[in-house]
Amino acid sequence: MPIYSYNRTLILENGKELPGLEIAYQTYGKLNAEKSNVIWICHALTANADAADWWKGLVGNDCLINPNQYFIVCANIIGSCYGSTGPLSIDPKTGNPYYSSFPNVTIRDMVKAHILLRKALGIEQIHLLMGGSMGGYQVLEWAAMEPTVIQKMFLIATSPSESAWGVAVHTAQRLAIEADQSWQDMQANAGARGLKAARAIGMLTYRNYTTFQEKQTDPDPEKIDDFKASSYLNYQGNKLVNRFNAYSYWLLFN
Repeated sequence: MPIYSYNRTLILENGKELPGLEIAYQTYGKLNAEKSNVIWICHALTANADAADWWKGLVGNDCLINPNQYFIVCANIIGSCYGSTGPLSIDPKTGNPYYSSFPNVTIRDMVKAHILLRKALGIEQIHLLMGGSMGGYQVLEWAAMEPTVIQKMFLIATSPSESAWGVAVHTAQRLAIEADQSWQDMQANAGARGLKAARAIGMLTYRNYTTFQEKQTDPDPEKIDDFKASSYLNYQGNKLVNRFNAYSYWLLFN
């Protein structure tokens, strides 16, 4: 996957600094002569820059977002663990990974990084900017920061600001990670059990009472252990632990 290196200091919204930046990104298709066929996809919390992989059926040949027609870009957000600068990156001041000392980043900081990449790729106009969930937050922020660059937006399951309910849920998830005894170990796999618990909390908000009743009710009403709903949450938690990192999850929910 390509990496764009920005070799200058990036000042974050909170005033902290990142001494350089790497952005992992993926492109599909070709930029036309008029530079008018750009579709930029902003990914959600735990996704990565390979939109054709995690958005199968929407991005790809013979799909609505078709690389034969559009120049498609997706960049991994800063703070993530999929190639862009984040908690697992090396802090040049110490020579060791940042881990929990990585500075807090905001949606605006993520968009600032996207803009740096946009300029490096020679993109002047974005025909369509799209994203869901946290990706939608980025789309809205970007449209506010560069209104003359963004022509159209496509938003999915998002909002212009975080609700008090959302803040509370994310705080509970961060507390779950912090309660993991390994959280302070300063190792890449620290907080894995807490991450599993945090994902389980999140799954309760991605679904609802009716969905759980319909999909996860055990057929045997006399069952006293190994419930279907419990198995589902354990499965989803383990699945995320195997592909993501607790430091990034904790950071991005701040």
